[in-house]
Amino acid sequence: MSLSTLNDQILQSLNSHPTLDPVMIFLSNIGDYVLWVVILIALYLWKGKRVAVSYAFVIFVATILVFALKSFFEVPRPDEVRFVIEAHGYSMPSGHTSRSFASAMLLHPLVNNSKFRLLIWILAALIGLSRIFVGVHYPSDILVGALVGCIIGYVGIKIQPYISKYIQ
Repeated sequence: MSLSTLNDQILQSLNSHPTLDPVMIFLSNIGDYVLWVVILIALYLWKGKRVAVSYAFVIFVATILVFALKSFFEVPRPDEVRFVIEAHGYSMPSGHTSRSFASAMLLHPLVNNSKFRLLIWILAALIGLSRIFVGVHYPSDILVGALVGCIIGYVGIKIQPYISKYIQ
């Protein structure tokens, strides 16, 4: 079985559950930018300006890098699926997933509660999976998006002390 065939089979399987549409649309919509703005405000209030600026930087870099990678790979979005929401442009990697996993990676060391840490990672995974359920991404787009997001989040953690030097 080829990777392309596996990609299509998983997509068709997950995309064929209309009863989950309301939940998946909700998860997909919060992965647009609403959740990131809420997290940014919460970080500003909870951890201060320095952490909030670091988080904004990570989300910005994830967005720009995903746009560049989409233009480089030029993978078309799925076709012959049940489109639950509309999406434009190329497919690889998933920007929703990249931002979700970048957020989870950056937030992980900031949260002391292990249950809340787990919830952050589960939410990131669900946002990524929602993009398959609604028919706008292949599973490989989600995997690459998660990898890109984790790398960006990790780099964000490492450069946070340098960003903090310039923020009062």
